[in-house]
Amino acid sequence: MKTLDDWVEAYLEHIAARGLAPCTRSVYACLLRLFTAWLYRKGITELSAITLEIIEGFLGDEARRPSRLRKKTPLSQYTLQHEKIVIRGFLSFAAKEGGLVRSDALNLEPGRLRKSFRKTPPREHIALLLSSPDESPLGLRDKAIFEILYSSGLRRSELCALDLSHVDRAGGVVSVIQGKGGKDRFVPVGARALRSLALYLQRGRPELNPQSQAVFITEHGRRLNPKTLNAVFQERCKNAGIEPVITPHLLRHAFATHLLENGASIRHVQAMLGHNWIGTTQIYAHVEIKLLKEEMQRLDIRAALEEPETEIPVGMERFFL
Repeated sequence: MKTLDDWVEAYLEHIAARGLAPCTRSVYACLLRLFTAWLYRKGITELSAITLEIIEGFLGDEARRPSRLRKKTPLSQYTLQHEKIVIRGFLSFAAKEGGLVRSDALNLEPGRLRKSFRKTPPREHIALLLSSPDESPLGLRDKAIFEILYSSGLRRSELCALDLSHVDRAGGVVSVIQGKGGKDRFVPVGARALRSLALYLQRGRPELNPQSQAVFITEHGRRLNPKTLNAVFQERCKNAGIEPVITPHLLRHAFATHLLENGASIRHVQAMLGHNWIGTTQIYAHVEIKLLKEEMQRLDIRAALEEPETEIPVGMERFFL
């Protein structure tokens, strides 16, 4: 007879076969192991003993648990709704695979996920962030990171996963391999971002003793990871006096919002962000959207911040051929 842990592992293998991204599977695994650990503490060791009341008891405890990121703040309703969806999916899978699951446990109604509105950082804060790094190797790296994220709307995990072969500087695009949902896509990048990237690749990255093909690396030469990327944003914002802190996702949010404000097609923005469903993109569209514009003047959102276009640095022409 399968244990609860056996069923969890089977479910994780199932969603992996469906093509869910590794980071998504990691989130599912963490939650389900948290759920089963809670069940074991309550003396529940079999699927057949899980009732709707028991699930609601777990979710009630979760509602009182502080967030790991915001220590004194309870979990958001969005997070709790997501936990319901994961638990329901797990139990539905077990029932289909022959596990004995009580019918009332399958009656859990997760509702619809509704992301809370994120306030776009002020433009002057974004301009300050983009201009905050110095000319050191790490400063050139961070400048390139900020410019790329604001110019392309990449997720933090997608930026960290970029390899040198994924960047086409001549074509002005980056290839996102196995993005969210396991899908690949091509994303255009603005001229200023490409210049910052070229400076980093020529003058910054070689000084960091690269040990892989990753575009963005740590001071020790290893691939940058999402947790370290968050720390980079926090440190740069703190040093620049930017409050509240701009996060990678808020920069992605600003990218989408500013494109829409400038009249970009929401369908174009959807494709660049890698959203499967147009409704996900519409959370950014709290401004009046001018649909069906033929060309997205992508440089306008960056040029509006402050600095004029710069010439290609002497000796770097080969990066733009």
